[in-house]
Amino acid sequence: MDNIYYTIAEQKMERLSYLLNEMPKEDLKKIIARELQKIKLIPLDMFSSREAISNIIDAETSRKTINFNRTIPSLMTLDLTNVTTRSKFRFDNYYKRFYTSRSRGFDFEGMIAGFLDGEISENKTSPFDITTNGQRMSLKTLRDEGESIVIKSVADSLKKYLSTYDGTPENKEQLKNIFSSSNPIGVLVDSKNNYLLNIAEDVVEMALEGIDCLLIGIPQQNNKINLYYFSKEKMVRLSTNISSLMAPKNSGAKQIRLSSNILSDADMTGTIIFPHLTDEDYENFLIGDETTTSTIEVLNKFGSKYGINSLGSQLPQDIVMNLAKSEQFITDMNFIIGNQNEG
Repeated sequence: MDNIYYTIAEQKMERLSYLLNEMPKEDLKKIIARELQKIKLIPLDMFSSREAISNIIDAETSRKTINFNRTIPSLMTLDLTNVTTRSKFRFDNYYKRFYTSRSRGFDFEGMIAGFLDGEISENKTSPFDITTNGQRMSLKTLRDEGESIVIKSVADSLKKYLSTYDGTPENKEQLKNIFSSSNPIGVLVDSKNNYLLNIAEDVVEMALEGIDCLLIGIPQQNNKINLYYFSKEKMVRLSTNISSLMAPKNSGAKQIRLSSNILSDADMTGTIIFPHLTDEDYENFLIGDETTTSTIEVLNKFGSKYGINSLGSQLPQDIVMNLAKSEQFITDMNFIIGNQNEG
């Protein structure tokens, strides 16, 4: 028996050596691309990815490969490294494309909505990005832990506040001058005047109306996303703290922009861990051995009896591998094909 396993391993290493050293890299890429298409890759489009990720999470939780109840606290410790083989390759491939995407902010919305079984806002002017567990959530991604965070524009809130202001004409004129400055919230907070500080809080709360929480994601090269969750109350507090406030990125942009130092004040922090596969993992997944080759051949013969060409070759590699482990399957299929040949 040991000799059989040694022979199979030797054959597999010979095929691996051929793929790595003799097969042209472009051909190898084509094989990888073809095999990945069989396992239905997760799309980047936020609406499609939301559905795909949600379905995978449903399947994996039912198999008990992950301990996840689709709440925000549970998201903070989501570890996907023990999911089934096909899901590992799907999540790894998805993350690699997500990490280099030029529309990562939108992609992040689809990802988080999928994990939390949330709904993506289809209203382009909506203050929130998704709804989940009864919360209206704003989502943002940063390049790294040193990047500042633009929370929200306050231009409309400034106009609204001024239009309903019922203070003295002198105070209203003072507010007009402050609101026309390049960083009105910063001026209000830096005044250290309780009256003006209360106005800053009122304007910030107006700007954040329709948002219950903020989730910031910072993708890492090692297939992890660091998460920082802020309640609305914490956002208001930080947005009226002079040590957190920064001037708008562009002159004339009336916005709440906060320093990256707020990350240490998050209400919750955590990390989503994606499967992290190597090129060798992909190559091993595609190579197979004598048993997988014979399984594909048996399935091809079976399919040809019913006018289906290359039935085995069309199946995802993980299914072929599982079938190849079943001696009963090979026996039954050979019996069926043998009876058909006799007929």
